[in-house]
Amino acid sequence: VLFGSRSEREGYTLFELECSENRFSIAKDIVGCTLENETTLVDVVCFSGKYDDVFDKYFGSMELRKPKIDYLSGYTSWYNYYQKINEDIILRDLDGLDRAKDSVSIFQIDDGYETFVGDWLDPNPAKFPNGMKYVADKIHDKGYLAGIWIAPFSAQRVSRVAKEHPDWLIKDEKGKPLLGCQGWGGAYTLDFYHPEAREYIKNFFNVIVNEWGFDMVKLDFLYSQCIEPRNGKTRGEIMCDGVDLLREACGDKWILGCGVPIGACMGIFDACRISCDASKNWKFTLAGNLSVNALVSSIRINCENPSSQNAIINTIFRNHLDGRAFCNDPDVFFLRDFNLGYTWEQKLLHGKINTVCGNVLFVSDNAGDFDDERIGYLKEFFKDKDYKVNMAEFIDDDVIRLDFSENGEEKSLTFNLTTGDSNVKEIL
Repeated sequence: VLFGSRSEREGYTLFELECSENRFSIAKDIVGCTLENETTLVDVVCFSGKYDDVFDKYFGSMELRKPKIDYLSGYTSWYNYYQKINEDIILRDLDGLDRAKDSVSIFQIDDGYETFVGDWLDPNPAKFPNGMKYVADKIHDKGYLAGIWIAPFSAQRVSRVAKEHPDWLIKDEKGKPLLGCQGWGGAYTLDFYHPEAREYIKNFFNVIVNEWGFDMVKLDFLYSQCIEPRNGKTRGEIMCDGVDLLREACGDKWILGCGVPIGACMGIFDACRISCDASKNWKFTLAGNLSVNALVSSIRINCENPSSQNAIINTIFRNHLDGRAFCNDPDVFFLRDFNLGYTWEQKLLHGKINTVCGNVLFVSDNAGDFDDERIGYLKEFFKDKDYKVNMAEFIDDDVIRLDFSENGEEKSLTFNLTTGDSNVKEIL
């Protein structure tokens, strides 16, 4: 039995199950809402049937646009270098994919190319002396699509846009700029309802996709726009308005959403991250060396902590979104030997789960360092196969069983989420 909201535009729909009290409730977050006309606030449907049947009926009832992307495989720079990228690293890793070239479709540059977050048309001249069009052209020369990361609503405190246009920033009740996220030493959020800020956003997208020539934009930290209600609008309505603006600004270019409430972008974005960030360590840790106060603040604002185990749970149990709402991005898997806290079996397990349950497949490794065995696994995981998830459930407190078909062959993967012990080698 599936209960589903058909629209988050009037506000977020909250489903709550109180098992101890045998109570299931549906509520609507309408904080900040000003109604001038009669409006349907709650639009929830209920379908019964088999797993795929109920999701087909649910998504069919919304008449969503089908995703333009059905499969992508390639590289993203973030989970190896984070912001410490430059032109030499990017072009080296681009060449490193040559031995797997026939299995690669996209090469994405992540955070670190810009001088400051928010000043997107100011690439760091020391790191990217030839500019971003030059790099996009090099990617195209390899026959790949060129992708680039942007946090379109964020403006680092020290950014030029934040200093020159403080009136463009979302303010708190005291009139001070509202902190939208903790990253980069703290970042404010552009208020896209401000006409000049709105045009600024449209302009940098026009340059990035039409002048620099990037085919796909990965848009991150979008939730910063709707942390608080404003202008007589709920948080859900603000997020939907923001997604509409991004679609308008990008035209027909592909959008990969990230850090965005999923309901707002279904049928609008072409692909979407459906998990938290993966971690470079299999074992879950809380925010490194943050103090307790900093940790609480980080979780309050960012609403997540990187965790490969949580990412795997998200990936498996949101597999039904793929091809219906958008193309699922389960985040990266790893095959490299250094700068990583994974066993070899954990790497293979994570890679297999991503390929079964997602269709945007990324690594951040320099494949130029791979031996023949790792190149073979990279090609295997990047290979576009016909997967269908038949069953996924916890069969013990930390043990998950995933039954699926692969090109018509029935397979079953069972693994311990805590240790990463599994039968993955038997089914590869």
